[in-house]
Amino acid sequence: MNTRVWILLIAAAGIAVLIWFLADMFPGSLDSDVDQANLVRAFGLMILIGAGLVLSPKLNLKGAFKAGFIWVIIGLVLVVGYTLKDDFAAIGSRLMGALVPSMAVETGAGEITLNRRSDGHFHVSATVNGARVQFLVDTGASVVTLTRDDAERAGLNPDTLSYSQRFDTANGTAFGAPVRIDRLDIGGIAVTDVRAAVMERGLGTSLLGMSFLDRLSAFSVEGDTLTLRR
Repeated sequence: MNTRVWILLIAAAGIAVLIWFLADMFPGSLDSDVDQANLVRAFGLMILIGAGLVLSPKLNLKGAFKAGFIWVIIGLVLVVGYTLKDDFAAIGSRLMGALVPSMAVETGAGEITLNRRSDGHFHVSATVNGARVQFLVDTGASVVTLTRDDAERAGLNPDTLSYSQRFDTANGTAFGAPVRIDRLDIGGIAVTDVRAAVMERGLGTSLLGMSFLDRLSAFSVEGDTLTLRR
């Protein structure tokens, strides 16, 4: 048996092993008769094309080996990349969380983490009624508190609100208008009908207070990481 035939047999065996590996990785993918027929057709076509190339008298074996090796490596990289796509996505998400501390990083179903910023506080980018709002996480605030500008972006008209609720802040007494937020989303966590207040003046940034945090099953701080669980 000459070298070219051995090459063809080894290539066929390699393709068979790859098919077995993929079928094992994705159970049920070959359950139907149609899928099996398509696989046999594709396998036969690859063997015919490979036989035509390998048995050709003009074939450069060295070049064929080199090209074949490159394509095998590319195939393995694609298979491994697809298999580990969720892990790569998680790594990318954590990297973005480190670069952008206010970005919520999903670490599990209904669980997100935030990194402490250089000012010593936790900040988070959220959506309020579909509008993007930057919050400072404040466990000392009894309710979610919005600035006038953030409230307006979220569809609330600050000029029509009644600023009758009194708040004792570090800067003294302030007044806010009680409102309800239809939906507040942070990463994969969504809470509806959230008690909130729109401050009349004096609030530099919106505060993510206890009326949101208390609706979670848990929240905790470990080092420079804040974890929120739905």
